[in-house]
Amino acid sequence: MRTAIARRRLGTLPLVAVLVGGAACNSGGSPPAVSGPTAPRVELKGTEMRYIPSTIAVTAGDVPVVLHNIGIVVHDLRIDGLPRLGLEALPGQTATATWPLAKGRYRFYCSIPGHRAAGMEGTLEVR
Repeated sequence: MRTAIARRRLGTLPLVAVLVGGAACNSGGSPPAVSGPTAPRVELKGTEMRYIPSTIAVTAGDVPVVLHNIGIVVHDLRIDGLPRLGLEALPGQTATATWPLAKGRYRFYCSIPGHRAAGMEGTLEVR
C-alpha cells in the first residue's frame, strides 16, 4: 500500500515541475523580434488565457490601442515597464485608448491573477 501511495505522489512531480518552470519563463529575458509589417494600431482579442495575435509590430508615437474581450471573464492589457498604461474589458466589450509608445520590444500581458502564468502574454515591437 505504501508503494502505491509513493508512486502516486512521485507521479505528480513532473507535472509540478513543468507548471512551475513554465510560470518562471513568463517574464525572463528580452522579448523576441516580431516579423512582418507594422500594423496601424495595437488591436488584440483577449480570450481565455491568450491574446490573438500574440505578436504585433507598430510604429512609434501615439498609437491607438484596442482590446476586444471575446472571452467569458474580465481581461486586461498591460505592458512590462510601462505601468501607467493599461486597458480593461469586461466579457463581450471593447476598450480603446491611445498610448505614447517609444521604439523597443515589450512584453504585453493580462494582469488578472493567474492569467499571465497561464500563458496570456505576447510581444509588442515598436519600430
